[in-house]
Amino acid sequence: MDLSIKLTKKELVTAFRTREILAAAQRVMELRGVETATMEEITAAAGVAKGTVYLYFQSKEDLVQAIISHVCETLLRDLAAIVESSGSPPENLRAIVALLIKHLERERVWFPIYARDSLRVDWGEKGRPRPHILDLEEKFVALLTRFFAEGSDTGTFIQADPRLLAFLLRGLVRAVGYYQMLGKREDIVQETLPVLVTLLSSGLRRQPEATEAPAT
Repeated sequence: MDLSIKLTKKELVTAFRTREILAAAQRVMELRGVETATMEEITAAAGVAKGTVYLYFQSKEDLVQAIISHVCETLLRDLAAIVESSGSPPENLRAIVALLIKHLERERVWFPIYARDSLRVDWGEKGRPRPHILDLEEKFVALLTRFFAEGSDTGTFIQADPRLLAFLLRGLVRAVGYYQMLGKREDIVQETLPVLVTLLSSGLRRQPEATEAPAT
């Protein structure tokens, strides 16, 4: 938040109350399950009247979408910090993979809903996914595209379409998410992280050109 912008008392109260409700909703849903948690449990955890919650969020689905947006925006900030860091492309690649895989483990409750919303084409009157999901996806892909383009420009990574590489990485991470969701394996992150790092590092690194052997 830009501290140079002065907020009114009402705006400050609204922002504070919204954060309180979202934090309570996230705790309850992660403990009880998104489908099982009720608005009554959420309002009790937030310490407010049920009517107060509906002043900020019209339904539990609105709460879910707000939480997912917050989770994804946090991931984008962390990803941007790595992409903009001074680390070498191989170092940053390892950091990016670790971030994405650990994010899946930490936010495993929300991945099925995010996957549902980002893939559905029949949402809403016009049969399109929610716009905020598309915006978050595009920002995510744009950051990865920038990273791969810079890696190619420095001669570290192979010459390939950087946006294609971004989609390939996104697809690999999503595959881990689906496997985690369907397999219910608690150790999937520990097993996946070194495999993905090795796979991507060996596949993306540009190999030195072979030199001709001297004539004898």
